[in-house]
Amino acid sequence: MNHPSADHLRPTDVTFFVGPVGAPPHIKKVYEEAVARSATGDEFALEEILDGFIEALRDIAEGTPQDPAPLKVLLECLIDQEIGEFPTYVAKGYLHKTWAPVVTVYLDRLKAPDGSPLGHLVQKAHGEVIAAMLGKTFQAEWIYTSWVYPGRPIDILSSRHLQNAKEV
Repeated sequence: MNHPSADHLRPTDVTFFVGPVGAPPHIKKVYEEAVARSATGDEFALEEILDGFIEALRDIAEGTPQDPAPLKVLLECLIDQEIGEFPTYVAKGYLHKTWAPVVTVYLDRLKAPDGSPLGHLVQKAHGEVIAAMLGKTFQAEWIYTSWVYPGRPIDILSSRHLQNAKEV
């Protein structure tokens, strides 16, 4: 019998899609107009809007040595541990037919100040709190949270499929 290791059951990262920044209504209207212009090939307005929100998200996720990232401080409170290494990635992503700012926290590289791993302490309930904070901060219509778990690649061309291909 094959028993997966405990590490196999732990997420390697969590990504939050902040989708579309919706309230107040005048911001939503500007965003929707930029999306419509983008569909006609004029990407400038949408890129400018996304860049602004990505910079704001970067301020929340990255911080400085003198001013820790609010996201890091929140996660420290949630897991009741001081975080040393807090690896994140901020960019834009495409989800639900729209572009949105995204932030990824690399849990498999999350470390205490002494270098010990901390990612195993982060639970889905913590992700829900972070998503709520991001939703409130950006006045987003939705936050999509994606947890990534390690796994083995799927062998699409299994022996059964190869046998069926040979018979055709």
